[in-house]
Amino acid sequence: MNNYATEARRRGRSLLVVEGDHEKNELFWLVFKCYPELHVDMENIWIYGTNIYMLYEDIIREYGDDWENEWTDIDLPFVISKKKNLENLCYKNDFTNIILVFDYERHDPQFSADKILRLQNYFSDAADMGKLYLNYPMIESYQHLKSLPDEEYINRKISVSLQPGSKYKELVRNESVIEKAVDFPHRIEDLLAGTRYRIEDADKRQICCDKILNISNDSEMERSLEEILRVVDDDKKARTLKYQLKDWIEKVGYTHENRTYWKHMREVIGEIVCHNIEKAYVIQHEDRNDSNDRKLKEQFEQVDLSQILNVQNEVSQDMENGFIWVLNTCIFLIPDYNFRLIA
Repeated sequence: MNNYATEARRRGRSLLVVEGDHEKNELFWLVFKCYPELHVDMENIWIYGTNIYMLYEDIIREYGDDWENEWTDIDLPFVISKKKNLENLCYKNDFTNIILVFDYERHDPQFSADKILRLQNYFSDAADMGKLYLNYPMIESYQHLKSLPDEEYINRKISVSLQPGSKYKELVRNESVIEKAVDFPHRIEDLLAGTRYRIEDADKRQICCDKILNISNDSEMERSLEEILRVVDDDKKARTLKYQLKDWIEKVGYTHENRTYWKHMREVIGEIVCHNIEKAYVIQHEDRNDSNDRKLKEQFEQVDLSQILNVQNEVSQDMENGFIWVLNTCIFLIPDYNFRLIA
């Protein structure tokens, strides 16, 4: 027998529903570390585990084909917690904001321009039914910058024929200037936990990682690393590890700016947001020159995610010659929360 009726529910939470592990454990883990003002707990990031078209089918299954009518009140936390067989079902009233992050996935056999547009139109308010952010062609688009700033990002697109999704991921890995910086904390964790250094105590390893990521000065880096790496029993291995980490830190470059990794990545993420706001505006209005005359905040206030989806559906119709504008909209949750965070 369940205890749904008697359990005291926690309110005032934001729920973030993402498609997969990368979104939760890499992108949004990093975003919420760099922007603690957003107040989203990792436990309130749910991995849906499949794509936007399956979400559509789950809604149909629960509410019927006419789910968009004015009398239907879609409760996404209920639909998703029921599908995931969570011990305690959750409901819309348990959350103040509901955010959905999914990939466009034009290549998926279940792709439907009509279905995805219906979802984008309906889920437009995080404080009501929920807000849907789509990434084109997929989540890795946030890394698809070849430099910072990247003046060519505004023109970047990929052919519809670039399939499957793994080919786009490989393309981003080869071209991205920020991929290694995004992955940096996880590389440190893997290195410390690996067979060579074997820092098996998770708490000690986490403390080491945190201290390494908070180094902010080139001149003090070696001394700081020596102090941090005293947890390594073998002096020779500790020295080798020190120089390896020093090389990695210098390549990421945050200490050159007298910043911690987190401050550095906050600025990088801010750059990513700005690039995508400008591009979203241009895609929507089909006029790059017009964007030059408008301030970033004005551009952002005019962005309409449904109009952008309409454009993407149109330009990607031709399966041989069509294309998709590279665009990441899920990071708009930062300026949606407070534009001053990127200003």
